[in-house]
Amino acid sequence: MSVNSFKILPDDILYEIFSYLSPVYILQSFLLTKRLSRVIINEYLWHIHIGDSTISLLIFSNYCNNLLKLIGGRILSLRLTLTNLIGGWSLISSYLRYHQTTLLQRLHLIDINPHEFDKLLPNQLIKQLHTLLVDVTPYNPFHCFQVEGIYLVKVCSRMPLLKICRLPFNHDDGNVNKIENYSLKYQITLPNLLSRNHLRTLTIGIHTSRFIEPLLLSIPFIENLSFGIKDKDINENDDAHDKITLPGTSDAHLQYLSRLRIHCLNNISFHRTIALLSSVLSQICHLSLKLEACDIIQELCIDRLKPMATYSLSLLLYVEDDLEEKIIFNSFFKVPFIHRQRARVFIQEYNDSDISHTNHCFMIYTFPYNDTILSSYIFSTNLEKFCQNPTDVTDLFPRANTLSFYGYNKTNCVRDLVNCRSSISSLVPWLLLTHIKINHSDVITQHTLVSILGMGYNVHTLDIVDDRGILVRTILHNKDKFGTQINEQIKSLNIFDISWTLQNAQRFCTLLSNQFHNLRSFSFTIFDSYRHWQWKPSRIIDGKNKSTKRILNIIYFIVDHLKQLVCLKINFFNLIISNTCCFPHLIRRELHQYPLSRPCRLRCSTNIIQIWL
Repeated sequence: MSVNSFKILPDDILYEIFSYLSPVYILQSFLLTKRLSRVIINEYLWHIHIGDSTISLLIFSNYCNNLLKLIGGRILSLRLTLTNLIGGWSLISSYLRYHQTTLLQRLHLIDINPHEFDKLLPNQLIKQLHTLLVDVTPYNPFHCFQVEGIYLVKVCSRMPLLKICRLPFNHDDGNVNKIENYSLKYQITLPNLLSRNHLRTLTIGIHTSRFIEPLLLSIPFIENLSFGIKDKDINENDDAHDKITLPGTSDAHLQYLSRLRIHCLNNISFHRTIALLSSVLSQICHLSLKLEACDIIQELCIDRLKPMATYSLSLLLYVEDDLEEKIIFNSFFKVPFIHRQRARVFIQEYNDSDISHTNHCFMIYTFPYNDTILSSYIFSTNLEKFCQNPTDVTDLFPRANTLSFYGYNKTNCVRDLVNCRSSISSLVPWLLLTHIKINHSDVITQHTLVSILGMGYNVHTLDIVDDRGILVRTILHNKDKFGTQINEQIKSLNIFDISWTLQNAQRFCTLLSNQFHNLRSFSFTIFDSYRHWQWKPSRIIDGKNKSTKRILNIIYFIVDHLKQLVCLKINFFNLIISNTCCFPHLIRRELHQYPLSRPCRLRCSTNIIQIWL
């Protein structure tokens, strides 16, 4: 098609073409005439995604400058991946200020930190949002709040139009007595604040039944509800341990609720949740239940659903003194919900070296399996027998992106996973995998790891937790060109190896830099010392300056030698926080006086240093 022919295309056709292209490409290529410029800047509605886990500071800044500054007022939906992006939201908001009004209705924030979220909440642009989605990693500071619902209250008080909300932050139940009054304060204000809103979909993290009960009263229009619950378990030594105090059925009139997702972390949480929701189970069209405990759910839960209701299960059950006859394990093969026509239920025994020798552990789950992390023990001959009929594995594990190896090589059937001729290997959704996690050097051999990376050719992130250092040292010393093969594929590397101390970390980083030229994200942990926790710089003459110098030498070396690196994270593991070898004020002072060879943003504390290049 000639340029002249393209210019006369109707607007609807242009919109259809734009939907297949990156916003940056559109702005670079189509501002050819006044008409096209008017359509792009003043008429087209944009759905923008900015950032990923390995985007550089320069590219992110240019993206904001060339995109948000020009079309920020026409953005309808904005998705921001802020993993590793230090101060990412501050840059975004600074460019959105160029527009007096925006059309923004949907905001999706991935791994934002609390202090940046606090900056977002007073912003005028969020008042018109009808959808707010926040996703965070397990180690995000959002999981450390002791006051239940504090951010749910803040969000709902500032967003009167909000209908879809996801704040999956887990409540930290430590020091409950100290914050009881504050918690009560938010429970009292919660109904008043939420009742002004018309929430239709709400997802929150793990809370207590004490918080869930008033929450149900505050969301009368809810249609889709997801929450986790963890109450203090009953002390087995207590004389009244067999008495479970249950709440009454909730007085909330949840007449619109049709989809319910519950994650219960113990038995008492499950019983209290079912007691609260017993009056609405009969109207549920789809139930998703995740349970980590030991219980029979048929009578209390499944039997109360509609005859044609669908449900998904993810149960991790621990049974004590049931190893020999496996009475409870075998009983699940006979329960009615296993044989329901609309449920595909799989039962799998779970072997783990950390489980007590008196316990028997097994999993029960339905397909499709919707977790993002797949543990290697899922793939076994039992699964092979269950999936005899040919099926697309992406339908079995639609959301999977991580394959996790945990335990020991003998118990995980790892070899079968990488055997192309094995039908077990065909059950792994290799095309969906982007992340491999290895927790223990004995769980996998170097040859098996290379084979796995070859089959999962979209994998670009590797996490290694190695308490013996065998696998990491094999990679760094490039034995049989092992490291070279990994370097060809891996862009993000995370190492947790207790042999990495402040005394030898630079030597390990030197070995790594010799072969990992393409690494874009690098994270590792420095320990006090190897095996014995004796490194106490605060008690050594000039120890603070010596520690700071060593840390800075590591930082300068990595930034200078890993030219593609955009994110560096150094964690410090100390049994006693006062013995830390990282002194933030000295690190900041030296990096300010002697800057890195590339522009950067720095976040520094006594237990972590993050640098975004």
